[in-house]
Amino acid sequence: MLMKNVTFSKDYDKTLKLRCLWFGAMLAIGLVGFACYFFLVPQSNLGDHAKGFYLGAASGITVAAVFFLVRTQYLMSHPEAKRKARIEETDERQQKIVGGAAQFAGLFTFYAAALALFVLLPLSLHAYYALLGVLAVYALSFVAANLWLSKKL
Repeated sequence: MLMKNVTFSKDYDKTLKLRCLWFGAMLAIGLVGFACYFFLVPQSNLGDHAKGFYLGAASGITVAAVFFLVRTQYLMSHPEAKRKARIEETDERQQKIVGGAAQFAGLFTFYAAALALFVLLPLSLHAYYALLGVLAVYALSFVAANLWLSKKL
């Protein structure tokens, strides 16, 4: 949903081509997950939950990537569908809704993770540091995106 509403360029054809690259990268991530599941996981001493994660995450990412690649290729080859999608995606109301939803989701996730830090610290130091790292990446990516967009816009 979010990727569908990300416009990389004012030229919609270029946006669709860039989306194909992103979805191709997403497909590669899914295939690497499958490769890890079939070649690395059987020799490991991971629990069933971790093994299930590899299979489930790889399946979900791969299916989503294939779906969006097919959809994007369809839009690139059918002018009427491409025109309709471009109008829908560039609609200001739709962009405002998606932007507001992304902003709310980001803030909610950040504050929920910050709250979880208080719970995790006494329970698991490893989980605490992992979540702290995720929050640091989030904060740094926010600052980098803010700087980049302030120069771009």
